[in-house]
Amino acid sequence: MTARFALAAVAATFLASTASAQTLFADANLTTGANDGSSWSNAFQGPDALQSALAIAVPGNDIFVADGTYVPAAVGARATSFRLANDVRIFGGFAGGETSPDGRPAFGTAVSILSADLAGDDATGGSRAENAYHVVRTGGTNSTAILDGFTLQGGNANGGGSSNDRGGGILCTGGVSPTIRNCVFIDNSCTFGGGAGYVNGSAPRFEGCSFIDNRGGSFGGAFDIAGGGPIVFDGCYFEGNQAARAGALEIFSTANATVVNSVFVGNVATGSSGGGAFWVGSGGTTRIANCTIVGNSSTTQAQGGIRSQGATVNATNCILWDNEGPGGAQASANQVNSAANVTYSIVEGGFAGGAGNLATDPNFVDLANGDFRLALPSPAIDAGDTGPIPAGFAADFDGARRVFDEPGTANTGPGAPIDMGAFEFTTNLGIVFCDPVATNSTGVTGRLDATGSTSLAANDVTLVASRLPLNAFGFFIASRQRGFTPNPAGSTGNLCLGGAIGRYVGPGQIQDSGAAGSFSLTIDVTAIPQPTGLVPAAVGESWSFQAWHRDSLLGFPTSNFTDGVRITFGS
Repeated sequence: MTARFALAAVAATFLASTASAQTLFADANLTTGANDGSSWSNAFQGPDALQSALAIAVPGNDIFVADGTYVPAAVGARATSFRLANDVRIFGGFAGGETSPDGRPAFGTAVSILSADLAGDDATGGSRAENAYHVVRTGGTNSTAILDGFTLQGGNANGGGSSNDRGGGILCTGGVSPTIRNCVFIDNSCTFGGGAGYVNGSAPRFEGCSFIDNRGGSFGGAFDIAGGGPIVFDGCYFEGNQAARAGALEIFSTANATVVNSVFVGNVATGSSGGGAFWVGSGGTTRIANCTIVGNSSTTQAQGGIRSQGATVNATNCILWDNEGPGGAQASANQVNSAANVTYSIVEGGFAGGAGNLATDPNFVDLANGDFRLALPSPAIDAGDTGPIPAGFAADFDGARRVFDEPGTANTGPGAPIDMGAFEFTTNLGIVFCDPVATNSTGVTGRLDATGSTSLAANDVTLVASRLPLNAFGFFIASRQRGFTPNPAGSTGNLCLGGAIGRYVGPGQIQDSGAAGSFSLTIDVTAIPQPTGLVPAAVGESWSFQAWHRDSLLGFPTSNFTDGVRITFGS
């Protein structure tokens, strides 16, 4: 296929990728319109608006939910919760009027609250006795059941049977595996275990979520996980959670749990079994990778950080610092006990028997004020091990690319340069996205990086595509929206942009990867290509970029894509 016809095929694919599923709308604060969920102006109204949308949702629907407070039922129906459904994606955090989730303002700006406070009196000191047992339940769901961009609060699981004593925020039992993204679980409680959530025999996935000030009763201030499958916490934040055993995460008899790129701070275990941040026990295997575990405590047992008790715990590339046992003790044994397997990690007081461990102050940007990013010089930079990092975890806590080589720091860990802790020291711009990224003919996935400045006034952004086939032509593409179209127009790669997609195919913009397998382009942020012409980026606006390139499969010509980078521009 000639270059001319290849470009035409890609352009047709980009235009076809803008189609979307039917969307329902909910706005608790709206008082006008048809109240039928057909548009923002006719959105379902009132505190039961989301329940109205869920009642008519069918597989393939998206539900867009504006800022406001939503309750699952009227006073007296404590057993009623919001229920997720397969192939229904529920998005919160809209101001109203947006046409895609990527159009939402920054999280925390337009807050969509799912509240178990049926009487609406918690904020004024009212009783929690009438609060729903669980904010969300997830019976029969798989990974296509998605909840994204909500605050879940006020769950009060203090009942008896039917698991009503556990999982105040979310209840995941019976083999479910929903996907929960960009959500905040705050001020949920229970009497048995899992203030924010209870998981039994299930494998949900939590990405970019925060768990704050939840109370777990006997087990797991944030989560009590029992007999679970491959549950994942990626890029999550745990602060101020409390339970008798396991201030944040209890992982009991669970196979292949993964906690990665996450932060644990100020969680407290008050009972005799300890584990301020983690208690892992009674069999199973848990992988803890690139986590920052700081300032957690156990009031009556030694381990304020991680306690392993009869399970396999593999902790790699972590930082355990200032965790406390009884009386404020901060020795090595207060960070993690010797039953855990710890490698390539910083442990206050040291940890014997594991390769690559250090006991040196990690040099956080601002420990006192909770900024746990790494400052130069830090012994954690380029000192980790990429070997144990599972596939699909390309970004750090902030969304920045996980592997970045700091040129002024010696690489002391095996493999590609990766840092210890939840934050990768980087000078690159934006967050990385696109999962999965297809392998190209070189046997690796193509990579896109952005350098320069996010300032529109500076107008200094360079896109760099690397790890490409040699001597392959290609170009960059841009959109305000992310998306996912596998193998468009017969490509072996995945298009991760959506909406209106522009191509950098003007004079001097079509590239060749040459002998290095890479190409780059300094872009003009005042003239980003779109199907309707060149447009300027605006302050506060986010743009997503990807690179398309020629590739081959079994000797036949095809195409492929790198991963993507999303940049939010400032003044």
